[in-house]
Amino acid sequence: MLHERTWAEIDLGALEHNMELVRAEAGEDVEIMLVVKADGYGHGAIPVSWHLLEHGAAALGVGDSTEALELRDAGITAPIVILGAVVTGEMEDVVRGGIDVTVHSGDRVRQLRRLLKGSGPKVGVHIKVDTGMGRLGCHPERVPGIAREVRRSRRLALKGISTHLAAAEPGGGKLADLQLRRFRKVLRALDEEDLLPPWRHVHASSGVMSKLPAAFNMVRPGLAVYGLDPHGRKASDLLPALRWRTQIVFLKDHRRGTRIGYGATWRASRKSRVATLPVGYNDGYRYAWSNRADVLVRGKRCPVIGRVSMDYITIDVTDIPDASVGDPVTLLGTDGDATISAEELAGLAETIPYEILCGIGRRVKRRYVRRGPSPARAEES
Repeated sequence: MLHERTWAEIDLGALEHNMELVRAEAGEDVEIMLVVKADGYGHGAIPVSWHLLEHGAAALGVGDSTEALELRDAGITAPIVILGAVVTGEMEDVVRGGIDVTVHSGDRVRQLRRLLKGSGPKVGVHIKVDTGMGRLGCHPERVPGIAREVRRSRRLALKGISTHLAAAEPGGGKLADLQLRRFRKVLRALDEEDLLPPWRHVHASSGVMSKLPAAFNMVRPGLAVYGLDPHGRKASDLLPALRWRTQIVFLKDHRRGTRIGYGATWRASRKSRVATLPVGYNDGYRYAWSNRADVLVRGKRCPVIGRVSMDYITIDVTDIPDASVGDPVTLLGTDGDATISAEELAGLAETIPYEILCGIGRRVKRRYVRRGPSPARAEES
């Protein structure tokens, strides 16, 4: 019997492989800000950050101050950028942690300047420009004024400027082209006043893998590094880095006509063997997969039967007569020649692969192994 009820295997070799692909797509002299928000898209932000900082990441991007400070507390000294908004009550902790902040208005810069009176280390600032996403960021025409305010402060350092593409389709698209034109106009205006910051970044995974025009010196990949093509292309050379597994804890034979689970939503159409697995929606295995998803047992697909509950699911293993208590079961990933992909599970839940990965709960133990594209033996790390 395995020790964990449910666990996720994170392939360090696959992460390295994907980083190399992203670097090749981004182009020479382009630095990588690895996005590790949402606990590294479910892969474990701290171990992934440590590993990929040794394999080419120049900085880390997070969603909020809590994520940034957890990385600092783990001993990571690399640049960390909060890509989202920083609320007032977080400012002092962020400053003490030496975290770079993204500002969306002149008011936020003035708030920082009031907080940073006196002497001390500088706080890095990235200005975010709303070129068409309509969410966070200042209007393009306000950027030069904000940049001047940052430069006037002895305690602020203008380190970056960014925007976020609303739709980065392969080969471009009207909206992406419009946003890129607006951003380049902002960069020209800053350059004319000698206010151009050292890091200029636009492209996340979708932009990098769409072969959009670069002309910027940093990219912010997330999903692609974890091995999923942001456009869902099955022929991609990216390697999914996460395999989610559990184990059989109970087997029972049932007569034809037996009903299984809450609401008795599944009925045996034949004499059936049913396995119980210790994973449920508390772990991120979604209720929407009740009576719809498959799992892999000994490299073969088995259907999830009955409703997903908080801590357990049941599967039909009638066609796998050798299935035994303690057998590992693959919920997401590959076993033998069969694969359950994040895209498949997302389709069943009518959502996107990002949500599947980010939804894998903290109760799921993360293990770090090395397989990757080369046949290094799996080893715990």
